Amino acid sequence: MFVGGCSGSTGGGIKVIRIVTLLKQGINEMKYLVHPKGVFSLRLSGNLVRKNIAYAISGFFFLYISTILLVTFIVSTAGIDIVTSLTTALATVGNIGPGFGRIGPTGNYAFYPDYVKWVLSLAMMVGRLEIYTVLVLLTPTFWKT
Repeated sequence: MFVGGCSGSTGGGIKVIRIVTLLKQGINEMKYLVHPKGVFSLRLSGNLVRKNIAYAISGFFFLYISTILLVTFIVSTAGIDIVTSLTTALATVGNIGPGFGRIGPTGNYAFYPDYVKWVLSLAMMVGRLEIYTVLVLLTPTFWKT
């Protein structure tokens, strides 16, 4: 439920290229543990990936997981079980369709209280627009001339 579309697509979830980069960065970090003075480069399709790009992808992954956990917590405050709460958060942030539990293939979101529906609507927008884009829109320096 985490994996989304390919790079450049409008699919929700975490893009495949970000997951591949994150995995390769994790492998490089493990190599650093074994060889602390080693120099390792991160390459995708033969192209060098700069450190700031790799760190931005790590930051995106952290923000994505944090957003899902926050939405899960807010949904669970309505007295919903954890499986339904978690898959609701995954489905809305990732824009990926049904989840498990009460929002499975035969269920819907009608039983949620209004405040949860507002949070889920916001989560859908954050997932569709990408987290970094929404954070940029919320910074005051973006709106200054």
